[in-house]
Amino acid sequence: MTAKAFSRSAVELFVISLISLYFELVIIRWLSSEIRIFAYFKNVPLMASLFGLGIGMALSSSKKNYVKWFPLFLLIVTSLICLSGPLHLVHVSFINPLEYYLIGHMSGSETGFVDSISNRLMMFVPGLFVLAGVFYLIVFTFACIGQRLGQLFTEFEQPLAAYSINVAASLLGILLFSAVSFLSLSPPIWLAIGILLCVYFYRQPLQLTFLACTLLVAFGLSNSEVMWSPYYRISLDECFLPKDGSHPSFKYGYNINVNYDTIEGAYNNNPKLIAALSAEQRKKTADYYDVPYQALGDKPRSILVLAAGTGNDVAAALRHGASRVDALEIDPTIAKLGKQLHPEKPYDNPAVNVVVNDARAFLRRTPEKYDLIVYAYLDSHSAFSSMSSLRLDNYVYTKESFADALKLLKPNGVISVTFYYLHWWQLARVYRAFEQGTGLKPIGVFSAMGNGPTLLAGPGLDVAAIKASGLKIFTIDDAAKEWKFERADWDNVDATTDDWPYLFLRDRGWSWTYGIGVIFTLFLGYRLVISCFGKFITDSTGLTMFFQGAAFMLIETKSVTQMGLLLGTTWVVNAAVISAVLLMILVATLLQMKFRFKNLNLLFGLLFGSLVLNYLFPLSALNGLGALERSAAGALVLSIPLLFAAMIFAIVFGNVKSPDKALGMNLLGTLIGGALEYLSMSFGVNAMNVIAIVLYVFAYLCSRKIGTSTTGDAAVAEPVPAPQS
Repeated sequence: MTAKAFSRSAVELFVISLISLYFELVIIRWLSSEIRIFAYFKNVPLMASLFGLGIGMALSSSKKNYVKWFPLFLLIVTSLICLSGPLHLVHVSFINPLEYYLIGHMSGSETGFVDSISNRLMMFVPGLFVLAGVFYLIVFTFACIGQRLGQLFTEFEQPLAAYSINVAASLLGILLFSAVSFLSLSPPIWLAIGILLCVYFYRQPLQLTFLACTLLVAFGLSNSEVMWSPYYRISLDECFLPKDGSHPSFKYGYNINVNYDTIEGAYNNNPKLIAALSAEQRKKTADYYDVPYQALGDKPRSILVLAAGTGNDVAAALRHGASRVDALEIDPTIAKLGKQLHPEKPYDNPAVNVVVNDARAFLRRTPEKYDLIVYAYLDSHSAFSSMSSLRLDNYVYTKESFADALKLLKPNGVISVTFYYLHWWQLARVYRAFEQGTGLKPIGVFSAMGNGPTLLAGPGLDVAAIKASGLKIFTIDDAAKEWKFERADWDNVDATTDDWPYLFLRDRGWSWTYGIGVIFTLFLGYRLVISCFGKFITDSTGLTMFFQGAAFMLIETKSVTQMGLLLGTTWVVNAAVISAVLLMILVATLLQMKFRFKNLNLLFGLLFGSLVLNYLFPLSALNGLGALERSAAGALVLSIPLLFAAMIFAIVFGNVKSPDKALGMNLLGTLIGGALEYLSMSFGVNAMNVIAIVLYVFAYLCSRKIGTSTTGDAAVAEPVPAPQS
């Protein structure tokens, strides 16, 4: 290849790689916000993107030109998302919609859903059709990009040179999408940035027309009143309590709609105004914010509010004499709305310190001590990241989280936990995690309107004062009678831990609601894979790349998740960690290009050892270190397997003769790794290391056969010692 041709191919490869990663992130986030089923199957659009890229790369030598159709498919995807409301796709579901809000097993009497075969089928068939249909629409969209990606890979004499360009562009794609998140830009702007990049490739009149129509649809159908924070799609509604007899309607405040669901608001609970309402109007107010103080009494306190939101809990603390309030909220846009809209203006009070951060990170880092720590209604409606299905709030309601909070209490301090539940086992899970994390038996109290219970525990808990408050006391026996369960059932509910954080999963196990969606979409793609990859799918090189992709997806997900526990799970940290992973892959690739390491036996041995160490090493052992030392030590333990895995990949990929198909197989492996991630619902997050070890064993065995099969693609079957450097 001449220098000029190399330069042209390098630029094209960089741009197409950037486009693929950027649009992958755009579609994953936008789709899960507008069609809610994908918020709880967030791996599905990720898997579809990877599947499409893999299929496209396998078709790189096809005589049919699929590349040209990307603008049309992008227009279709954009139109579908923008029209999800009129098409009634926003809340499409498989069974009971609430089952996707709280993943578990619900009965009709609890939800109002009549559980019959006909009703289940009426929900199941359309829901599955939408899930599978959108899945393959995304597959075909990214297959168009993948074909050009594969073609460019074959133009390079060194596969690793092409791969290094691909990784560098992916790193820039992460940073670019992080920037639009930081600036709280809207999806039409996301698309405009991506389409501007597409013009480099798509300059034909028809292609430009499709791209222009995509922008017209996005800008024309977007709601200008909707705000986009780094995490959520946010809209506002004024909240009025209706007129009741001689009592006029009352503007109570604002409802905050997060991804179409009203999960919080900014409400006026000023006691004088509430007292002037009718009894019927008061029943519609949120009286649970005052419960901790009604139970514990009013007095000056230093208070930490986790998930302060728009400020309702902060306003309650100030009404009851708080001397200092640290208000923690992960979403800067919601905190800003609270400052602008809350009727009681709690964030303007000089006693209030607003902190935009992740709750777990703050609990582990702050040197402050508090009289009261309030776990407000934490309920995140976004997944941990685009590389995971784990929800942010899961890691707040764990034994380890409550143990961290206990350490921040003053000698007479108390922890208050308010949690919205629809089933007794959800309450039992939080209760048991609270009990086991603190080593104290919580006391639950209901609000005057029957909301709750709010759970209280701590060294300063005055049981006599709580009983004298007049609030109804929660008992497990009363709950058993109301919900018709046995006391032994309560004791058998698994408490949430950092290893098993699935707050809304009824029991340990792979929920069939997840399983059927994942399995169905993979089953439909089986024949497509066979037809595109042919014999390469059983070739030693192809299988080695496949198993590496599946295993790497698992250890990357686990590492990113656990780094979130060390550093916080804000979008900034998440973007930084994933960028660091890509940077590590890039460094490993460049090192392989320079030094040509060949000793796969040694590297696989180091990889297996580091995975075992990672599995056995408890991150809690680092809690005694300072924040910087803990972060550095944790990052080292979690990143070593990724480094060795990246080096192994670089050795194998550097010797392939068909880099397009090899990388396509690797992408298919990451797709399967994304599906295997759901096994953590049964075995815990840490078990992903065990699954990864098994997959890497298969990768190692297949690598030993490279060069010996009839369709062998490379010759690295006999590793030799690495050169001394």
